[in-house]
Amino acid sequence: MRVLHVRHIQDSLSDDYDGLINLSDYDGKPENQRRPAFLSRALAARAVQRFTGFSLEEAAKTVVDGFQDNGIDALAIDEENRRIVLVQSKWDGSGKSGLSQADALKIRNGCSDLFNMRFDRFSPQLQERKTQISEALSDAAVTFIIVVATTGKSTLPEEADRVFADFLEEVNENDPVVSLEVLGLREFHSMVVEGTAGPSIEITVPIEQWGTVDLPYQAYYGLVQASEISTWYENHGDRLFSQNLRKSLGNTDVNEGLTNTLLTQGENFWYFNNGITALCESVKKTPRGGATHSYGDFSISGVSVVNGAQTVASIHRAAKKDPKALENARVWVRFISLEGCPPDFAIDVTRATNTQNSVESRDFVALDPQQERIRRDMLLSLRKQYSVKRGENPPAETDGCTVEDALVALACAYNNPYYSVMAKSTVGRLSENTLRAPYVNLFNGGTTAYRVWRCVQVMRSVEIDLANRRLHLADRDFAIATHGNRIILQLVFNQLSLNKVDDPNYDWNIELARVHELTARVLSSLTASVEEAYPSNYLAPLFKNTTKCRDLVARVEKRLSSLS
Repeated sequence: MRVLHVRHIQDSLSDDYDGLINLSDYDGKPENQRRPAFLSRALAARAVQRFTGFSLEEAAKTVVDGFQDNGIDALAIDEENRRIVLVQSKWDGSGKSGLSQADALKIRNGCSDLFNMRFDRFSPQLQERKTQISEALSDAAVTFIIVVATTGKSTLPEEADRVFADFLEEVNENDPVVSLEVLGLREFHSMVVEGTAGPSIEITVPIEQWGTVDLPYQAYYGLVQASEISTWYENHGDRLFSQNLRKSLGNTDVNEGLTNTLLTQGENFWYFNNGITALCESVKKTPRGGATHSYGDFSISGVSVVNGAQTVASIHRAAKKDPKALENARVWVRFISLEGCPPDFAIDVTRATNTQNSVESRDFVALDPQQERIRRDMLLSLRKQYSVKRGENPPAETDGCTVEDALVALACAYNNPYYSVMAKSTVGRLSENTLRAPYVNLFNGGTTAYRVWRCVQVMRSVEIDLANRRLHLADRDFAIATHGNRIILQLVFNQLSLNKVDDPNYDWNIELARVHELTARVLSSLTASVEEAYPSNYLAPLFKNTTKCRDLVARVEKRLSSLS
């Protein structure tokens, strides 16, 4: 049966990818070499399709397999979901073999080199995409899926599994940004039968305090444990959102806020969250729970979450960090059955539930009297515009700034790595509560318009300077100048005369003129400190780790003082 299933997969790959997979490096070579290369590369492209929804042509273009591929056979950038999919494929005609420890180590080393932007260690096909890949890697919110794609076993041998477990523990020490998926003979054959989206999702859901709507269309609603929802995503991933307008958006400020609420106030999550809406082919109540509405088990087929994808993904992220935090968390869920509904009803529900106006933390910031005072003072004293309310057109950089600009600049000027790390990775947390820290430490009665505008000027000057320097940097040096920009900004602020930032009579251009030299000194010292203390660390999570950033700030300041 294995050999038959392998043949089905082979035929499917040939039908779909013939003429699309680049085999120019095999020109002139015999068919017994070209054919396995084609199948292995087509398998990698198929894996990309599974996790991105790319077309055949798009998936084929992600293949980077070749001489010195460094363990990565396909690399796909899913811009919509801020995610990079990395595939290592192994074609096995017998359907029996699995991934060896050597293969696992090769993938691990390749991923490590990629995370640290060591592009010279990869195939020419990958190096041709260096600019695009660098931009994606520079996104602090980007996440990764490492996919092992094989027509052999769907489980990893113990030795290979240990390699990946150690690697994931290392790169996910501060935030679960990298995940591993194994697609074997069973999964690839399922794609042949069911398509790349996989089979219809079937779940059994315990619902508390449940209710029902029978007319005009059937729906059930109630409370579902957050831990139960986490298993949905664990088992099915983004396939849960097959009919949604978008998938999980990764580490956005909103998602970070949801995750933080689950971890700190799980018992209140139901009060703070809008819940989840799912469409399904059918909903059936099982006998468990009897006639009472306090609890019931429901068998649900053909499930697709059409609103609440960010809630689902954030719950899963929280579970990865601390499963116990979800024990008391409940989520409001609606299951709408499409049985007997008009043909376009699913589309109407999806559109309606995703076009309601949402309230963001910026909307609450706009209610803070301090913001209105700063806006007025900036206009009267500096002739600059200060945009606070969402929907306002942001001013040109020469004419003013936004409250988001001010949040980041003031956070980095506060001289606390904890605030600088938030400004880099979870800027929304700086303003999620306008009645307590960190917000009140940044915006209070002592926050002058001069402080806001001048700190924003420094931030912009540092960003411009770093952007110019990155044009001449490569590999880890480039990554440090990218991911470490907020810590660099904090360290530059520390070298300026911030005691004069509120003085309207002080010529702030004197300080701005120092930014170029200070940024160079800080960047050089930070690069040396990173290579000294954390030479093997993946740099994106490094600069989201408060403990390590605090250590780096101390090391850099020690270096700078020794140079004075």
